Amino acid sequence: MRETSVDGDNRMVSRRQVLKGVGGTLATLSVAGAASADRDWYDVTEAGADPTGNDSINPVLDDIPIDDGTTLYFPPGEYLMDDVFRHVDFHGFELSADDATIVPAADYDGKWLFKLGTADQPGEDLRVEGLDFDFTEDNTGLRVIQAQVRDDLLVQDLGVVGRHDSGKYGPFLFDITDSSGIGAIENVRVPDGGEFSENTPGDISVGPTGIIVSPFHDGKLWVRNCEVGPWPDNGLYCSTDGGRVVVEGGLFKNSNISNIRLSGDYSSIHDATVIIDDSRDDDVNQRAIRLDGGKYNWIENTEIRLEKPNGRAISVQNEVEWARIQNSRIVVNGDVPTRAVSVSSGAGKVDIIGTDIEFNTPGQALYIEGSSSADADPVYVLKSSVSGSGDGSHGRHAVRAERGNCTFDRFDIEQTGGSYRRGIKVIGDGCTFLWSDHDATHIPIVNDADGTRFHGITSQSKEGYEGMKILDGSDDVELTDSAIYNGVWESGDVNVFYDGNWFL
Repeated sequence: MRETSVDGDNRMVSRRQVLKGVGGTLATLSVAGAASADRDWYDVTEAGADPTGNDSINPVLDDIPIDDGTTLYFPPGEYLMDDVFRHVDFHGFELSADDATIVPAADYDGKWLFKLGTADQPGEDLRVEGLDFDFTEDNTGLRVIQAQVRDDLLVQDLGVVGRHDSGKYGPFLFDITDSSGIGAIENVRVPDGGEFSENTPGDISVGPTGIIVSPFHDGKLWVRNCEVGPWPDNGLYCSTDGGRVVVEGGLFKNSNISNIRLSGDYSSIHDATVIIDDSRDDDVNQRAIRLDGGKYNWIENTEIRLEKPNGRAISVQNEVEWARIQNSRIVVNGDVPTRAVSVSSGAGKVDIIGTDIEFNTPGQALYIEGSSSADADPVYVLKSSVSGSGDGSHGRHAVRAERGNCTFDRFDIEQTGGSYRRGIKVIGDGCTFLWSDHDATHIPIVNDADGTRFHGITSQSKEGYEGMKILDGSDDVELTDSAIYNGVWESGDVNVFYDGNWFL
C-alpha cells in the first residue's frame, strides 16, 4: 500500500506491517491512503451506480476500467446487485464503503456477489471494508465475499443483516493461498445465522456456514472480534491442513456441528466467547469448539457457556497431535447428558492448565478416551477444577480417565449432585494424582487401574461413603501423605502401598 507523506512525497507502507499489528492499528487506516497518485480511485455513484437500490449496479461496475491498484468506493446508500462481480489475479484492489448496504436482487439465482481471486488465480494485496449486506427478504442469502489471495488480505467492518434462508453458500470465505502469506479479518458480523436447507428452496448439504477458511488456505489468517451464529453447518469452519488460523476475541453463538471448528498447525483461539442458549429442531449437535487436526492447537482465556446443551463444549478429535486448553472457563447447565471436554482415543498430547469447569448436568465434565496404542501421549491436567451439581444418572463419574500415564496435578473435583454422583474413575494404567481435593456425593475416587499413584490428596464423600474405592485386580497402587475420609474400600484382590496417610 502507498501512502502520501506530510511533505507530499509518496512512500511505501507495507501492508504486512499493518496485518501484524493489533486491531486498533487496523482501524487507523482510511480510504484516503488509496487515493494517492499511483491508484485509480472511483466513487461508484460518480461512475453511475444508483445509491437508492432501484437499479442494478453490476453494469456500472463492469464498465469501470479496473487495474492493479484500483479502489471502488461506495458512499452511503443502498446498492442492488443481480450478478457476480469477479476480479482475479490482481496485485492491489480495494472495496471501501461508508454506511453502504448491498442488496441482492430477489431474482438473482447466482452463488456469489464479489468473487475476489480464486484458488487457481488468487489475487494479492486486497482490502475490503465497511459494507453491509441485506438478507432480510425471504429466500435470500448467498456468498457475498469470497476472497482468495496469495498474501496481504485485510477485511474489516462487514456485516450481514437478516437470516440466510436461500439454501445457497454461506456469506464469507477467506483463504491465504501462499504458505508465507498473511491476512486479517476483523469485525465481520453474521449474527442472524442461516436456515437449514430442508426449509429453503436450495439444496446444499445441511445448510450454509457463516465463515469458511477452506482447504486452499495455506498461510496465516487472523480472525478478530467477529460475531457469528446461529448457522446450520458450523459457525466459523477452518478446514485447512497446512495453514494457520488465529481467532482473537469475538462472540460465537448457537451454530450446529460446531461454533468454532479449527484445524492446522499452531492454530489457536484467544479471548473468545462461545454461547449455546438456544436450539432449533434440526440443531442436533451444537458443539462450542471442535479441534479437528494439527499440532499445538491452543485454546486460551476463552469462556464457553452451554445453557441448553446438545453437544460438547470442547472436542479434541483424533487427528490432533497436541492441544492445550489454558486459563479458560466452561459452564454447562441443564438436564441433558453431555460432556464438557472430550479427548478422542486417537488424539495426541493434551494439556489442560488453569481451566475451571462448572458442570451442572448429567454426563462427564472431562472424558479422556482410552487408546489402543501402548505409547499413547498422556493428558496433563494442572491447576484446574471441576465443580457443579451434575448427577450420576447418565454416567456415574464426573471425570473418566481411560488413557494411561496421565497426570492430574492440583486438579480439584467437587460434585454435589444426586444419583450416586462420583468424582473420577481411573481406568488407564500409570496415572498420577498430586495435591488435589476430591469431594463428591458418593465415592469421590474409584481406581480400576494398575500403577496409579496418589500423593498429597484429600478425598471425602458428602454422604459418608468411603473416600476411595480400589477395584479388584488393581496392582501396584500407591497412596501416600493423603487424607482419606471414611477410609479406603478395597474391593477384592488388590495390591496397595500405604504410607503417611490420615484416615479420618
